Amino acid sequence: MFQQIIANIEANLIFYRRNRLLVAAAIFIVLMLGITTLPSLFFMSSSKHLDQVRSIVQEIHGFAFVLTAGLGLLLVSQHIRDRSIKMVFTKPCPPEIWILSSFLSAAIVAFVLYAGAFLIAAVLSSLWGIPFPSGIIYISMNEYFQTLSLMAYVTFLSVILHPVLAALFILLFQEQTFYFIKMLLASGVKAEGERPFLKLLKLLVDAVYMVLPTFNPYAEQTHQVYSTLRGSDANWDYLYPAVAYALTVTALFYFLTVLVLKKKRYV
Repeated sequence: MFQQIIANIEANLIFYRRNRLLVAAAIFIVLMLGITTLPSLFFMSSSKHLDQVRSIVQEIHGFAFVLTAGLGLLLVSQHIRDRSIKMVFTKPCPPEIWILSSFLSAAIVAFVLYAGAFLIAAVLSSLWGIPFPSGIIYISMNEYFQTLSLMAYVTFLSVILHPVLAALFILLFQEQTFYFIKMLLASGVKAEGERPFLKLLKLLVDAVYMVLPTFNPYAEQTHQVYSTLRGSDANWDYLYPAVAYALTVTALFYFLTVLVLKKKRYV
């Protein structure tokens, strides 16, 4: 089993490197990151160095968030659309091991990106002679596990939907969107009284809002450390349940993905 996981991870990393769409997307994002950040490295006053570190870390984290989601979107669906997934499972390689390997390979890529952001922040802090913003440790851990849960969610959607539809679904069916609709309907019910249609619609929106996964469950409580990057502002009591929630979501969509693959008789 361990050898199969290692072999699949190696194959997945080769797939990432050879996939032109992923490579093109990565190059484009890196170029945009360079265009927006490099000039300010040379022309920014010393008082703005901490803001620049924050900006660079946030942009690399955003890049890691999007790219890791893209890995989840393409890896499994690519084999399904190429009709090569049965060949994958006849190595022999059970779907449980293959999906686990896919998740682990994406997790490795995400870890490299987040570790790279951490190292860049450490190097810039040393070059500019400013104290290392220790809150980056907290932010990196929080966002890394959020990214894993998003990747698992996207992978599941890519199995039941076409990748384009899966991407549109993620863009349209977001927690923030339904929270906004939920607040509007609550105001409407309060203003219009006991209208059955509004109450029913509100119940439906509430149900969807509760079912959709969230990728930053303690955003309000962790806002301060994101703003200051100070480790003293990091409340670790919120990080532990956030990580536990992200791992639970990842495990849930892992099992759902395996279940769907088996139900579709790819195995």
